[in-house]
Amino acid sequence: MVVFALAMIVPGVRTAAWAQAGWYLTPSLRLSESYDDNIFGTSTNRETDFITRVMPGLDGGYRSDPFTLTATGGFESDIFAKNSQLNDPTTGWNAGLNVQYLPTRNWTLGLNINYYETKNLTSFNQGLINVNLLNPLNPANTIQFGRQRTTLLSASGSAAYQISPRTSANGSFGYTYSTLEGGASNTAYTTQLGLSHQITAVDTGTFNYLNNVFDSPNSPTTVVNSPTIGWIRQFSPATTLNVSAGPSFVEGSVYPAVNALLTHQFKIFDVVATASLRYSYSQGFVVGEGGAQNVQSGAATITAEPIRSLLLSLVLGASKYDSINERTAPTVTTYGVALVATYQILRWLSARASYTFNYQEQSGGNIPHSVLSLGLEARYPIRVDQ
Repeated sequence: MVVFALAMIVPGVRTAAWAQAGWYLTPSLRLSESYDDNIFGTSTNRETDFITRVMPGLDGGYRSDPFTLTATGGFESDIFAKNSQLNDPTTGWNAGLNVQYLPTRNWTLGLNINYYETKNLTSFNQGLINVNLLNPLNPANTIQFGRQRTTLLSASGSAAYQISPRTSANGSFGYTYSTLEGGASNTAYTTQLGLSHQITAVDTGTFNYLNNVFDSPNSPTTVVNSPTIGWIRQFSPATTLNVSAGPSFVEGSVYPAVNALLTHQFKIFDVVATASLRYSYSQGFVVGEGGAQNVQSGAATITAEPIRSLLLSLVLGASKYDSINERTAPTVTTYGVALVATYQILRWLSARASYTFNYQEQSGGNIPHSVLSLGLEARYPIRVDQ
């Protein structure tokens, strides 16, 4: 879904850096008031409402340069102004575990486990964002699903080895399981091997091999093998291109596997701004839809800080989903725009305003969906071993 692609690149709250090794706790609280013009995500008889959300959370663990172990958890409560029957003290909850270990200067090991359960599409998309930051190979995507209960379990491990100052190797594995109330469940197993080499001071070449296995009830198991080669070019200190491409071999068929990202930093009336263009063609699954899908997505974003502590972002995006196994299944296409403003009031407190519009084209009726939201977020790290 476009919301997922958008939120991936919209900055959030700036958190304090961990200056010293030790044990930390970070309690957090998010409060928001939203106007939603289609709370059930339907194409007809759309219901509007004002929604108050309360989202407490807690992160804790040990952080240091060679070893980090953190656990996270939180839940969400929703209060509806008109549809009071939807009020829920536990609309959703989440839990996670993150481990990173550097046994030697050349090795980096990582392990991440995350679980999300919610009836709120916005919260679920935020969960996907968090998973993607920890596990870029995550194959899950979303479309409009109203207020059905949705779950996502993601586990991934990674290892990277610095062979020489210019050459490194990496490998990772992943497991993803999702369910949607009234829809299909999906399971994905992912294995990745990669190699990168710095050719010149501004050029880096990459090779990656990706294997995905998709399994869903009432759909055939799909195996995808994708070898790709890539090129990273720093044209200037302000401009970088990262592109990789290759074939995806899927059950006797061949599809493209493409990832491209162009970033550029520039000035607008002495205000530094960052713009990016992103396009990808890959194989994944859509939460609630059985079987593997070809997924095309593109997004353009611009981010600027016009005054100190105020961050503005504008994002345009589109995604297209085609079933691989069910050739007669309808295509779903989504378009979206997001405008986000974040203001850092204090080191531990920020205010956020956002507007998102998504339009989903599908058989059976298209779905427009707009959300306007205002909120506050507090995050306060505490050193607990002093």
